[in-house]
Amino acid sequence: MVGHQTLKDWERGTKSCSSVVLDVKSAREIVLKHCLQVGRESLPTETVSIWECFKRIIAEPIVLDTDQPPFDRSMRDGYGVRAEDVKKVPVLLKSVGEIKAGDFSSLDIKEGEAVHIMTGAPVPGGVDAVVMVEHTERIDAEHVEVLRPAKAGDNIARQGSEHQAGELVIDAGKIISALELAVLATVGKFRMKVFRRPTVGILATGDELVEVHETPQPGQIRNSNSFSLYAQVLKCGGLPVTLETSRDNVSDLRRQMIAGLKNDVLLVSGGVSMGKYDLVEPVFKELGIDVHFESVSMRPGKPTVFATFGNRFVYGLPGNPVSTFVAFELFVKPVLNRLQGLQAGALCLIRGTVQNEISEKSGRTAFLPARVSIESGKTKISPISWKGSADIFSAAEANGFLVVPLETTHLKAGDEAEALMFDELEFESESQF
Repeated sequence: MVGHQTLKDWERGTKSCSSVVLDVKSAREIVLKHCLQVGRESLPTETVSIWECFKRIIAEPIVLDTDQPPFDRSMRDGYGVRAEDVKKVPVLLKSVGEIKAGDFSSLDIKEGEAVHIMTGAPVPGGVDAVVMVEHTERIDAEHVEVLRPAKAGDNIARQGSEHQAGELVIDAGKIISALELAVLATVGKFRMKVFRRPTVGILATGDELVEVHETPQPGQIRNSNSFSLYAQVLKCGGLPVTLETSRDNVSDLRRQMIAGLKNDVLLVSGGVSMGKYDLVEPVFKELGIDVHFESVSMRPGKPTVFATFGNRFVYGLPGNPVSTFVAFELFVKPVLNRLQGLQAGALCLIRGTVQNEISEKSGRTAFLPARVSIESGKTKISPISWKGSADIFSAAEANGFLVVPLETTHLKAGDEAEALMFDELEFESESQF
């Protein structure tokens, strides 16, 4: 079953003696430590209307302004009666009126009387039960015959029986879904405080990159990382700000990073390996950006850098698109959650059966593109054949990553394993409904 878990067994490993390459657990612990320094009370908020708050995180507690129901309410279409009058049936009662939802009636039902009442209508005085209309027969304009007995309280929701005025109904830090919208409308909360969405600068680097509308020349490729990161940021509730692609020179990187540091988070993709033109970390140092780790024992995504600049979070992400995607899910998502008042550390993991044999000899925790589905109640994890961290075409068929712990070198078909989910589960069998 799906689980939101924090530091898992597969994240365990040993920090290298050089403190340069960290296992996944140690790297995530560093990110989470810095996340936890951001107190919810210090996060900026803004006031929005109910029409603008869907999928936003509420920044204030919401309490009921009235009892629910706010009055004694009929739960059925039928006849409001005195239970004492319908102990023995059939019985003929005098119909003294009709009350529909939205009406208010000053009627006070007396012995031998009944009132025609609709679902949601306020129950008038004297009525202590409602008999469903299908258990009655209208005799004429003034009389109704009750065919089944009723006891006091039948089909009546008493005032405050569901919730009472002053009760907390939505706490701060809750994501507003469709049902929470209904709650907000019910309590008359037209405008409310939500946590401001963090802005995220996205900076792709590399002399080889051209824009999506351009035709690559020999040795060039189109920039895809900016678009996948843009989508991931949006999905996490952030506001992506794409920056002009930087060339592989210090002055261009410096200029673009300074612009990017105006945001709450800066994501720099490419230029973080050990090559001659991998200049991101030297520029980080020049700008006074504090690097906390620069390499993680994982495949793909080893050259992942996490840093801070004052109260801003800065990342150097690998250049290959699948590596960038995985690093975001593990290390950037917790920060975006925290900056919006959510818990930082949860991973969306599902346990299932591996459908085909896997060999993994990298000596690192591996995250392999996989299709995760549920068939007849059983979870299947089907690794997708791919050709490495640049193969975005194969990875696009996945909805999760099969997790191969660093001490595991082989998984057989039928073995139990975990998958890190980033998209919806696929259900392969139709419901009985």
